[in-house]
Amino acid sequence: MKKTVYAIMIIAAAVLCGCKKVTGEGGIGTLRLEATAGGDYITKSTNSDIREFVVTITRPADGWTREYPRYADMPQNIELSSGSYTVTASSLFKADAAWDQPVYSGTAEFTINAGEMTPVALVCTLANMKVTIAPTENFLKEVMNFNVVVTNAGDWTDAQDEVNALTWDNEKIERGDAGYFSVAPLLVKIYGYRAIDGTEASAVKTISTVAARDHHIITIDARVTGEAAFELTIDDSVNEKIEDVYVDGFEEVPVDGGEQGGDDPGSGDDPVIPDPPVVDPTLPTVTWEANPDFAPVTMQSSGMNVELEIEVPNKIATFGVDVESDVLSETLAQLSSTPDYTYSAGHPFWMDMIYDDTLCENLGAMGLGIPLKNDLLGQTHVTFSLSGLIPLALMYQPTPGSYHYFNLKLTDEKGNALEKMITFVAPTE
Repeated sequence: MKKTVYAIMIIAAAVLCGCKKVTGEGGIGTLRLEATAGGDYITKSTNSDIREFVVTITRPADGWTREYPRYADMPQNIELSSGSYTVTASSLFKADAAWDQPVYSGTAEFTINAGEMTPVALVCTLANMKVTIAPTENFLKEVMNFNVVVTNAGDWTDAQDEVNALTWDNEKIERGDAGYFSVAPLLVKIYGYRAIDGTEASAVKTISTVAARDHHIITIDARVTGEAAFELTIDDSVNEKIEDVYVDGFEEVPVDGGEQGGDDPGSGDDPVIPDPPVVDPTLPTVTWEANPDFAPVTMQSSGMNVELEIEVPNKIATFGVDVESDVLSETLAQLSSTPDYTYSAGHPFWMDMIYDDTLCENLGAMGLGIPLKNDLLGQTHVTFSLSGLIPLALMYQPTPGSYHYFNLKLTDEKGNALEKMITFVAPTE
C-alpha cells in the first residue's frame, strides 16, 4: 500500500501594482494556495476531502492568526504583510478512534518579502494510524462468536467504544472495515468460543511501536495445537517489520491433523522512512473549474463547459490528446495526417495539437475554439477547450451509456510530463 499524501502548494507572490519594489517590514505580498490530493488511504469520509480541510496562517512574531474553516471557501489570493509565517492544513474531524476517518495534517514555514515571489510546498500526510483485522482461514474455522477490540486509551479501564476504542465482529471484518486511531500504543483484545466445543478463550496484545502513517494489519490465528495466536504486521509501505506473538488459549481441547506453526520474526531493524515528497511548483498542472474532480460528464448537444486551465511554468513543448471513442476516434483521424487509422478498444487515436499540420488546419477551420500550434507551443498558460468538440459526437449516435476517453498529454521544455484523463458518457435518453 502506498503512503497517502495531500500535497498543498502555496505560492506567495508579491503584489506589484505598478509600484516600485518594497522590501522589509510593512510591504504587502499575496499568498496563493493551490491543493492537490491522492493516494491509497483516500476514503469517502469528509476528512479525505481536501475541500473540507481547515487552514490556519500564523505570524509568530506578534501572534497574528487567521483561520479558514473550509479550504473550498478560502480566497484564491490573500494579501499578507511582509514577515515570517507558518501555515497549517488539517482534517476537520480528529477523533481518537473512528471508522473510516483518516486524519491529515501538514505544517510549513514561509516568508513574505514584498516585491518577491516566495514558493512554499506544504505536504499533508496521514497524521493518525490505520488498523485492519485479518483472520486466517484456520481461525474462522476454529473460532465462533468472536470480537476483536482495539484501543489507544492506555488502559482497558479507560477504553470507551466508539470514543477511543473500536470493536470488530465477523461482519465488519468481512467488509474490510478500517479503524483509524490517533498515535498512541495500541491494546488489542480478542475473545471468542471454540467451534468444536464452545470453550471460551481470549488473548491480549500490546503494540508499543507506533507512528503516524502506520497501517497496522493485525492477523489473528488459532493454531492447531489449541493455542490462540496473533500475528502483527506493519505494512511494508511503512516499516517492513513483522512481529509474531503467540498467546496461550484453548489448551484443554487440542485439535488433531494440523501442522505446528513456528515463529518467523523479522530482522528487528527498523528501516529508514523516507521524507514525504515535496511538490515541485514548476511542474505542469491542469484544473477544471466546472468539474474539479474530473468526474465522468454526460455529453450534451449544447451548453457543455469543458474549459481546462493548464499551467506550464517551463513552457509547453508537446501537446496532444489520446482519443478512445468508437464514434470520434476515426472521425478525427480523417482530419489528420493519418487517415488510415482504424479504431479498436485500447488503441486510441493520437491527436497531435502542435505538429500534425493537417489536423491543426482542419480543426482550425471548424471554429471549435480549440487552441492549436503556436497557441500551445512555448506557452505557460493555456485555456484548453473541448466544449465545442464533444457535442459533435452526438451526431454519430453513440451507444447510450457508452464511455469516451480523452487522455490529455503534454511535456514541457524540461521534459516534465502531465497526463490527465477526461471521460465523457453518451446520454441514455
